[in-house]
Amino acid sequence: MPSARLAGSPRHSSRGFTLIELLVVIAIIAILIALLLPAVQQARESARRTQCRNNLKQLGLACHNYESTFTVFPSSGEGTLITGTWWNGNTSAGLPGTRVFFPQSTFTLILPYIDQAPVYNQMNLGLHYSNTVNRTAAKTKIAGFLCPSNAITTADPASYGLADYMPVAYVDLDPVTGLRNPNQYLKNGALGLSGNKMSALTDGTTNTVLMFEDAGKPGSIGGNYDAVAKFPNQGVDPTQMMATQNAVPSALNGNYSAPNRWADPDTGNGVSGPPANRGGIINNNKSPNGGPSTCPWSTNNCGPNDEPFSLHTGGCHALLGDGSVKFLSENLDLQIIRRLCDPADGETIGDF
Repeated sequence: MPSARLAGSPRHSSRGFTLIELLVVIAIIAILIALLLPAVQQARESARRTQCRNNLKQLGLACHNYESTFTVFPSSGEGTLITGTWWNGNTSAGLPGTRVFFPQSTFTLILPYIDQAPVYNQMNLGLHYSNTVNRTAAKTKIAGFLCPSNAITTADPASYGLADYMPVAYVDLDPVTGLRNPNQYLKNGALGLSGNKMSALTDGTTNTVLMFEDAGKPGSIGGNYDAVAKFPNQGVDPTQMMATQNAVPSALNGNYSAPNRWADPDTGNGVSGPPANRGGIINNNKSPNGGPSTCPWSTNNCGPNDEPFSLHTGGCHALLGDGSVKFLSENLDLQIIRRLCDPADGETIGDF
């Protein structure tokens, strides 16, 4: 028979959490997660931004190594011709500012200098990248051409490799009005149409932009030039090109360039600012994704369509002629941007 509990002895019993206590603990955990998550996301974006900066740094080194080999910088791929010959005996025609294209993009030309010699060696530079001879190589996905912060660009409809950076082909901002004025003020960029010598950067390499970040373009965007007409002897395959000029999105089976692809010469962009300069130059009309109705990204020079643009907060990266990379504020005065894009304007820039 069990003995009786002595008077005054302690009572032993097991006791769990009450519902209120459990809810309090859950609430505390939720608060901690809410406090920590932004910090984790910020740390991840900082790492992505650093990687993007390093990508441009490597592209800068590649451009300099190319220049050391050939005594000129690689072509921007696109440009505007006033007088002279730019490649294969082609000369200027029409009004000043005639838009012309070099057969190969900057990215194609520098492949051997970014540890992508096998891709380069697969390409026949006498044929367009869409030709069956070059197609496999041009569809190579190269991480160094992509900004890891870009999570909005979809894959190319024909699976070509893409690029999130733009060689500066030209600038046509008026130094007085700040508006686009290709008939009165038009200067080719440091990389030029068929390549510039280092000596052509008379403003100094630290005062000249070679490339801007240009991330966020739709994966299937129609370009400005008719590839079949521009390169009639390079075996352009229309089934691989965009069907509609300046369209977002654009289907395949057409003649138009695809400026998102690293192998396309149209990756070289002019810096002109959006129509009427609504929203400045860098990251113009960035919200919402796809652009506002007043300046949708399907319109040339709106958002990432041929202009400096990034998915980083507050600005975008720029590769300077000396190989350094700077993060430029999206509020930077457009005249400073114009001077940075013109390698020989002779104007002072100051801090930027």
